[in-house]
Amino acid sequence: MKYILLCICLLSLLGCGTDTKTQQDTKPTTVNEQAKTDQGQDAHVMAAKQALSSGDYAKTIEEASASIKDNPNNAEAYSIRGFATALNGDTAKGLVDTKKSYDLDPNNVANYYNMAMVYKLQGQLNESKQWFEKVLEKDPSNTWSVYGIATIYADQGDDTKALDWLEKAIKIDPSVKTVAAEQDHFERFHNNARFKTLVGL
Repeated sequence: MKYILLCICLLSLLGCGTDTKTQQDTKPTTVNEQAKTDQGQDAHVMAAKQALSSGDYAKTIEEASASIKDNPNNAEAYSIRGFATALNGDTAKGLVDTKKSYDLDPNNVANYYNMAMVYKLQGQLNESKQWFEKVLEKDPSNTWSVYGIATIYADQGDDTKALDWLEKAIKIDPSVKTVAAEQDHFERFHNNARFKTLVGL
């Protein structure tokens, strides 16, 4: 559950809205057909995004792989598959895909976020932070990249920087308060006066 909201951020970067209930309730074929007609986009990629938003990593991988089979140079499909593969437990393989995506399209900001998350899942926090920073170079008010950096500082034991970045994230989007109050990154902060003020504990 730790990465669900960060996952949602990825979907917004990829251009897939987070209000997916109605589409999730329809049959996958309907979503695919709708993707082709309404979006003019790769139906497998659209289905992969829907599966990712509902936490179905196996389906995400399957749909992204089908897209790659159709178009071996589809950077977005590699990016989505890499993130889902990492979330599914194989971070090394996930990193291969996200790096491939970067090679194919070095300007895909959504993949910067993906790279950050895959490195984070691997425990390579400095590398992760660098990719979150790359997102912020392109999109300075990207809430979940700011929050991602806050969690990295928290995990590294740099409490002041963690709270500085958390405060920045909350200023962009107050819903961060709820996430920070519940996530284990900030569990040890629950008696910290500044943290309590920031998240309203």
